Amino acid sequence: MGSYKEISAQTRQNIMDAFWEIYCQKRIEKITVREITAKAGYNRGTFYEYFTDVYDVLDQIEQSLLPGLEDMPPLLP
Repeated sequence: MGSYKEISAQTRQNIMDAFWEIYCQKRIEKITVREITAKAGYNRGTFYEYFTDVYDVLDQIEQSLLPGLEDMPPLLP
């Protein structure tokens, strides 16, 4: 069986994947934590171990897709 870090990373990823599937179908304002956790197969408490709310999930997905964006030099001098 995997280490705690591997299991934790997989749980976080599963929640993010469930969120993304729902997000592709409806606006973020309409997405609930209950809906995400039901799709991912976890309870609400598990969700809150990794994220503060649905906007935090989206923010973390964006950060993982654009790492170091804020460290890049500006395009204009």
